[in-house]
Amino acid sequence: MKICILLLGTFGDMILATPIISMIKKHYPKSEITFIAGNRNHIIIKHHPMVDRIIIWNKLPHKLISNFIYFWTNKFDYYIDPKDHYSTESCIIARLVRAKTKIGMNFRKKIFDILIPDERKNAELHYTQRVFRAFESLGITFEFDTIPRPELYYSSDSLNYFVHFLNENGLARNNYIVFNISASHPRKTFSIETLSQIFAQTDFFLPVVLTFDVKDTEKALNLKGKYNHLNLFFSRKITDVFPLIENSSAVITPDTSIVHIATAYLKPTLAFYSGLDDFFRKFHPNNSNCIVVRAEKGDPGIQSIPLTSIINYINSFVSKI
Repeated sequence: MKICILLLGTFGDMILATPIISMIKKHYPKSEITFIAGNRNHIIIKHHPMVDRIIIWNKLPHKLISNFIYFWTNKFDYYIDPKDHYSTESCIIARLVRAKTKIGMNFRKKIFDILIPDERKNAELHYTQRVFRAFESLGITFEFDTIPRPELYYSSDSLNYFVHFLNENGLARNNYIVFNISASHPRKTFSIETLSQIFAQTDFFLPVVLTFDVKDTEKALNLKGKYNHLNLFFSRKITDVFPLIENSSAVITPDTSIVHIATAYLKPTLAFYSGLDDFFRKFHPNNSNCIVVRAEKGDPGIQSIPLTSIINYINSFVSKI
């Protein structure tokens, strides 16, 4: 059986969707799994041993032509788009891919043979559960009170990069705390002033490794200049962070993909989330070792969490590691 899955979007979306891969292989051991993924998020499954092929959706003309040729010359048994809300891009791709059966959410014109529930019917479900619902017609089901954890893989290159980082900084496995300072939007992370207060007023007991997006490099260097004991992890790609978190003692982070990477490894985690209830229901961490601190109701970021509360939660969290 040849199965093609469309999953564009963020790192977090792809991370949370990874449990469906092994479930497909469990039900259909001889199936061939192809993903159509984005320029950025495809790296999450690049080293997954059960993914047979990744088609990177790219809007550059020469890349589009290459994709068009592939879609025209190959036909799948199933094409599945688990997105539960309308997307023009999804509709275009669905029309291009040739498949005996197409599964997805229709909008106005009929594109899919089998329809999946839309976001209104999925309102109470976690993102991972929503992905699984798109595969029910293939006999792949889940218990509504369970949320499968992410399943992540990385290359030997990322492992070697991580080991070199440990050796260079005199760190040992399972003997450091990862503190992530980046998120998708400034309102979802801590200001440099708040971070300065955190590192001035917290005894972490263990070495602290800062992770950050390239856009926050200056912020990380600023903190390193004030607090020399901090260790900066300059990741080249997100999969470099996988072994760093897998071998950590604990993780502190605002709501971002780091939360879900920590969930994959069931790491003790302190996560700071916004006050948006719908968003939290959809993307909350499925980690029994995670403590969540939320902003005031309706706050789209974490700015309404008082500094004293932030520091108290962090001090309490690290004292129990």
